[in-house]
Amino acid sequence: MGNNEFLLIRHAETKIIAEKPVSKWDLSTEGYEQSEKLTTMKEFFDIDIIISSFEKKAYLTVKPIAIRDSRPIIQFYEFNELDRDNGGFLSSKDEYDLNVRNCMSEIEESFNNWETASHALNRFSRKMKELDRQYDHKRILISSHGIILNLYFAKILNQLDFVFERWKKTTFCDFGIIKDGFVVLDIVKQ
Repeated sequence: MGNNEFLLIRHAETKIIAEKPVSKWDLSTEGYEQSEKLTTMKEFFDIDIIISSFEKKAYLTVKPIAIRDSRPIIQFYEFNELDRDNGGFLSSKDEYDLNVRNCMSEIEESFNNWETASHALNRFSRKMKELDRQYDHKRILISSHGIILNLYFAKILNQLDFVFERWKKTTFCDFGIIKDGFVVLDIVKQ
Protein backbone atom coordinates (compact mmCIF):
# COMPACT_ATOMS: atom_id res chain seq x y z
CA MET A 1 0.00 0.00 0.00
CA GLY A 2 0.99 3.65 0.01
CA ASN A 3 1.26 6.38 -2.56
CA ASN A 4 -1.25 8.37 -0.56
CA GLU A 5 -1.37 12.14 -0.48
CA PHE A 6 -1.96 13.60 2.97
CA LEU A 7 -3.36 17.11 3.19
CA LEU A 8 -2.76 18.17 6.79
CA ILE A 9 -4.51 21.28 8.09
CA ARG A 10 -4.34 23.19 11.33
CA HIS A 11 -7.82 23.81 12.72
CA ALA A 12 -9.62 27.12 12.28
CA GLU A 13 -9.51 29.98 14.82
CA THR A 14 -10.44 28.93 18.33
CA LYS A 15 -12.76 30.48 20.86
CA ILE A 16 -10.70 30.49 24.06
CA ILE A 17 -12.72 29.57 27.14
CA ALA A 18 -10.55 29.60 30.28
CA GLU A 19 -13.06 27.51 32.25
CA LYS A 20 -12.94 24.60 29.77
CA PRO A 21 -10.11 22.16 29.04
CA VAL A 22 -8.24 23.20 25.89
CA SER A 23 -9.32 20.04 24.06
CA LYS A 24 -12.99 21.06 24.46
CA TRP A 25 -12.68 24.53 22.95
CA ASP A 26 -14.98 25.51 20.09
CA LEU A 27 -14.31 27.61 17.02
CA SER A 28 -14.71 31.37 17.17
CA THR A 29 -17.09 33.16 14.81
CA GLU A 30 -14.08 33.82 12.55
CA GLY A 31 -13.15 30.13 12.83
CA TYR A 32 -16.57 29.03 11.55
CA GLU A 33 -16.18 31.44 8.61
CA GLN A 34 -12.69 30.06 7.90
CA SER A 35 -13.98 26.48 7.89
CA GLU A 36 -16.78 27.40 5.46
CA LYS A 37 -14.26 29.12 3.17
CA LEU A 38 -12.31 25.85 2.88
CA THR A 39 -15.22 24.39 0.88
CA THR A 40 -14.45 26.80 -1.97
CA MET A 41 -10.68 26.27 -2.11
CA LYS A 42 -9.45 24.01 -4.93
CA GLU A 43 -7.00 22.23 -2.59
CA PHE A 44 -9.94 20.80 -0.64
CA PHE A 45 -11.71 19.11 -3.55
CA ASP A 46 -11.31 15.48 -4.60
CA ILE A 47 -10.75 14.28 -1.05
CA ASP A 48 -11.20 10.52 -0.56
CA ILE A 49 -11.04 10.34 3.23
CA ILE A 50 -11.64 13.00 5.89
CA ILE A 51 -10.02 12.56 9.29
CA SER A 52 -9.83 14.77 12.36
CA SER A 53 -8.51 14.57 15.86
CA PHE A 54 -11.05 14.00 18.65
CA GLU A 55 -10.87 17.68 19.54
CA LYS A 56 -13.99 19.66 18.68
CA LYS A 57 -12.14 22.50 16.95
CA ALA A 58 -10.43 20.12 14.49
CA TYR A 59 -13.66 18.25 13.77
CA LEU A 60 -15.62 21.47 13.17
CA THR A 61 -12.92 22.75 10.80
CA VAL A 62 -13.51 19.96 8.27
CA LYS A 63 -17.23 19.45 8.91
CA PRO A 64 -18.32 21.79 6.06
CA ILE A 65 -16.14 19.82 3.62
CA ALA A 66 -17.64 16.55 4.88
CA ILE A 67 -21.16 17.94 4.44
CA ARG A 68 -20.35 19.25 0.96
CA ASP A 69 -18.93 15.87 -0.12
CA SER A 70 -21.39 13.69 1.87
CA ARG A 71 -18.43 11.98 3.55
CA PRO A 72 -18.02 10.84 7.14
CA ILE A 73 -15.32 12.28 9.36
CA ILE A 74 -13.18 9.60 10.95
CA GLN A 75 -11.70 10.66 14.27
CA PHE A 76 -8.45 9.44 15.79
CA TYR A 77 -7.03 10.37 19.17
CA GLU A 78 -3.53 10.11 17.72
CA PHE A 79 -4.11 13.35 15.81
CA ASN A 80 -5.03 15.30 18.95
CA GLU A 81 -2.84 18.19 19.98
CA LEU A 82 -0.10 17.72 22.53
CA ASP A 83 -2.30 17.08 25.61
CA ARG A 84 -2.50 20.26 27.68
CA ASP A 85 -5.69 19.55 29.66
CA ASN A 86 -3.80 18.70 32.88
CA GLY A 87 -1.96 22.00 32.87
CA GLY A 88 -3.36 25.20 34.24
CA PHE A 89 -4.78 27.85 31.94
CA LEU A 90 -2.01 30.11 30.69
CA SER A 91 -3.60 33.54 30.60
CA SER A 92 -0.96 35.48 28.68
CA LYS A 93 0.35 34.87 25.18
CA ASP A 94 3.93 35.30 26.44
CA GLU A 95 3.42 32.62 29.10
CA TYR A 96 1.85 30.27 26.55
CA ASP A 97 4.60 30.88 23.98
CA LEU A 98 7.29 30.21 26.61
CA ASN A 99 5.66 26.91 27.51
CA VAL A 100 5.45 25.90 23.84
CA ARG A 101 9.10 26.89 23.34
CA ASN A 102 10.12 24.78 26.34
CA CYS A 103 8.14 21.77 25.09
CA MET A 104 9.65 22.05 21.63
CA SER A 105 13.24 22.53 22.80
CA GLU A 106 13.16 19.82 25.50
CA ILE A 107 10.93 17.29 23.75
CA GLU A 108 11.39 14.58 26.40
CA GLU A 109 10.28 16.91 29.22
CA SER A 110 6.81 17.87 30.40
CA PHE A 111 6.09 21.52 31.13
CA ASN A 112 2.98 22.75 32.95
CA ASN A 113 1.82 19.09 33.14
CA TRP A 114 1.55 18.90 29.35
CA GLU A 115 2.20 15.73 27.39
CA THR A 116 5.79 15.63 26.19
CA ALA A 117 6.39 16.67 22.60
CA SER A 118 8.24 13.41 22.02
CA HIS A 119 5.26 11.31 23.10
CA ALA A 120 2.82 13.35 21.02
CA LEU A 121 5.07 13.22 17.96
CA ASN A 122 5.51 9.45 18.27
CA ARG A 123 1.77 8.75 18.47
CA PHE A 124 1.09 11.06 15.53
CA SER A 125 3.88 9.55 13.41
CA ARG A 126 2.78 5.96 14.14
CA LYS A 127 -0.78 6.75 13.04
CA MET A 128 0.43 8.38 9.82
CA LYS A 129 2.45 5.26 8.97
CA GLU A 130 -0.53 3.06 9.79
CA LEU A 131 -2.83 5.05 7.51
CA ASP A 132 -0.27 5.01 4.70
CA ARG A 133 -0.13 1.21 4.93
CA GLN A 134 -3.92 0.90 5.21
CA TYR A 135 -4.83 2.94 2.13
CA ASP A 136 -3.54 3.04 -1.42
CA HIS A 137 -3.55 6.03 -3.78
CA LYS A 138 -5.98 8.04 -1.64
CA ARG A 139 -6.17 11.76 -1.01
CA ILE A 140 -6.57 12.04 2.76
CA LEU A 141 -7.47 15.25 4.60
CA ILE A 142 -6.39 15.36 8.26
CA SER A 143 -7.49 18.18 10.55
CA SER A 144 -5.17 18.53 13.51
CA HIS A 145 -3.32 21.16 15.54
CA GLY A 146 -0.49 23.67 15.38
CA ILE A 147 2.04 22.21 17.79
CA ILE A 148 1.75 18.59 16.68
CA LEU A 149 1.66 19.43 12.96
CA ASN A 150 4.76 21.60 13.25
CA LEU A 151 6.56 18.85 15.14
CA TYR A 152 5.62 16.35 12.43
CA PHE A 153 6.65 18.54 9.49
CA ALA A 154 9.87 19.56 11.27
CA LYS A 155 10.71 15.90 11.86
CA ILE A 156 10.28 15.04 8.18
CA LEU A 157 12.26 18.11 7.10
CA ASN A 158 14.96 17.44 9.72
CA GLN A 159 14.24 20.85 11.29
CA LEU A 160 13.37 19.87 14.86
CA ASP A 161 15.97 22.36 16.11
CA PHE A 162 13.85 25.13 14.58
CA VAL A 163 10.36 23.80 15.34
CA PHE A 164 9.40 26.68 17.64
CA GLU A 165 10.33 29.24 15.00
CA ARG A 166 8.31 27.24 12.47
CA TRP A 167 5.33 27.12 14.84
CA LYS A 168 5.43 30.90 15.32
CA LYS A 169 4.96 31.35 11.55
CA THR A 170 1.82 29.21 11.29
CA THR A 171 -1.70 30.42 11.75
CA PHE A 172 -5.19 28.97 11.71
CA CYS A 173 -6.11 26.88 8.65
CA ASP A 174 -2.53 26.68 7.39
CA PHE A 175 -2.03 23.40 5.57
CA GLY A 176 0.69 21.29 4.03
CA ILE A 177 0.93 18.19 1.84
CA ILE A 178 2.91 15.01 2.42
CA LYS A 179 3.22 12.33 -0.25
CA ASP A 180 5.34 9.19 -0.08
CA GLY A 181 6.87 10.42 3.17
CA PHE A 182 8.09 13.69 1.64
CA VAL A 183 6.88 17.24 2.17
CA VAL A 184 5.36 18.43 -1.11
CA LEU A 185 3.97 21.63 0.44
CA ASP A 186 5.26 22.84 3.80
CA ILE A 187 2.69 23.94 6.38
CA VAL A 188 4.95 26.93 7.04
CA LYS A 189 4.56 29.44 4.25
CA GLN A 190 7.68 31.50 3.55
